[in-house]
Amino acid sequence: MSAADQIKHNAVYRQQKIVEILKLLHNGGSFEKAKAIFDETFDQVDVAEITSAERELIASGLNPMEIQHLCNVHAAVFKGKITDEQTTTPDQEQPGHPVQVLKLENLIIGSLLQDELLPCLKKWQQSGSDDVYLQRMRKALQDLTTIDRHYTRKENLIFPLMDKYGITAPPKVMWGVDDQIRDLIKQANKLVAQEPLPDKYVIETAIEAANKEIKEMIFKEEEIMVPMVNEVFTVADWGLIAAESDPIGYTLIAPPLPWRPTAAQLAAATPQVDSKIANELNEMAQALADQQTPGRLKIDPQVKNYKVKEFKEQLGTPAPSSASTTDTQAATAEPDPAVVRPDVATPAGSSAKEAMADYQPTQLLLNAQGQAQIAFNNGQLDLGELTGIFKVLPVDLTFVDANDQVAWFSDDGDRVFPRTKAVVGRAVINCHPPKSADRVLKILSDFHQGLRDHADFWIDFRGRRVYIRYFAVHDEQGQYAGCLEVTQDITKIQQLTGQKRLEDEPTPTVKDPAGADSEAGGDD
Repeated sequence: MSAADQIKHNAVYRQQKIVEILKLLHNGGSFEKAKAIFDETFDQVDVAEITSAERELIASGLNPMEIQHLCNVHAAVFKGKITDEQTTTPDQEQPGHPVQVLKLENLIIGSLLQDELLPCLKKWQQSGSDDVYLQRMRKALQDLTTIDRHYTRKENLIFPLMDKYGITAPPKVMWGVDDQIRDLIKQANKLVAQEPLPDKYVIETAIEAANKEIKEMIFKEEEIMVPMVNEVFTVADWGLIAAESDPIGYTLIAPPLPWRPTAAQLAAATPQVDSKIANELNEMAQALADQQTPGRLKIDPQVKNYKVKEFKEQLGTPAPSSASTTDTQAATAEPDPAVVRPDVATPAGSSAKEAMADYQPTQLLLNAQGQAQIAFNNGQLDLGELTGIFKVLPVDLTFVDANDQVAWFSDDGDRVFPRTKAVVGRAVINCHPPKSADRVLKILSDFHQGLRDHADFWIDFRGRRVYIRYFAVHDEQGQYAGCLEVTQDITKIQQLTGQKRLEDEPTPTVKDPAGADSEAGGDD
């Protein structure tokens, strides 16, 4: 091997050249020049090399949104030269495996575009005013809106696991493009539904833009994302994705056959956390912590301590007399019996101390049969009762802990926004698309510092009016414990008029001895 070839095969040199190409594109350089540099330097390029180069750019201060805008150009430069060192396993070819399902959906989506939508668009333009082709275009675009399920499964099942293995930049970029595609499809549907119709070339431009982005995303999913996750995902990870997919739904295919890993596969599986990609990305994780979420706000300890003190004073807790009181002492201290708890009513004529005399902090008890009882100040519930309550609450709950990681969510089978088990333990900031990351961080920062205790939003979502509330949660010592998200479909509530009283309920009827129905309560 010549000295020049040895340089070309040097990992550091290859990384530098990829970064050089990406920077050239980011700074507005020509595609042809970038492609020429690539072809001169590389015969093939590995997915891990592209990923590491993109993360190096983020570490240097480039917003992930900027990479998102250029990721199609990146893909075009490297297209045809990306290697996949790990061949597809037989499992991934089996019906129901998440990879098989993803590729099947992409095949149908591609067919919908190439064999129906685009031909109908062309024939409609040529015909002048053929209503049949217009109706077929409208139907195809409506079918295309179901791509949301394909992307939602990816964002809620695959992306959280990528985060777990340290692959955090690609999900941010892809999620941003997913949202762009959703918007493009929505815009195309809006145009073909207008009366009168806009200029045909306006419609053509909208449809062609959606088609281009969707085809590029198919390439990224199958040629970049799947090979990338194959290096780190275990068979148990794929099993979790398969098990949680049905509630979200599928795009243009019937629910697939159930697939699950066998007991032998699970027993033989070992975590692949030492893979090449995971190691490269984890080495950069600390340096990228602030860059992953642009504009992250720092929590001012002095403001936080002041707000905790103020909160305690509002509850009646004596403020610490010395600045040497540590957070650890506060976190482990027993609840002060003199604390005025907000959940304890003070009888008329009684002092706060008298009202608190019988206050009992929440605790877990075991009865004689070994069954768990949760004892609150106001009563007890067993685990079955508590679980049942969560299932019938008319709101969706998600709890994010003090470290801003998703810890728990309720599930009654009909959530407004989907949640999957894969999201538990994930940084909540990564559960939101990049365009809303800074707003989420601002709310959490304010909660940590005690600057506010709730934030409310209401949106129109898929034909429903949705009320979303975030609450700062504190423990019995007033320390910040996390954030509770409460989501409610209020569409029917907003439609209520007049009143319905308990007395308006139909009078219950009972059977008399003769078998005739009569109203409860006997004769008048």
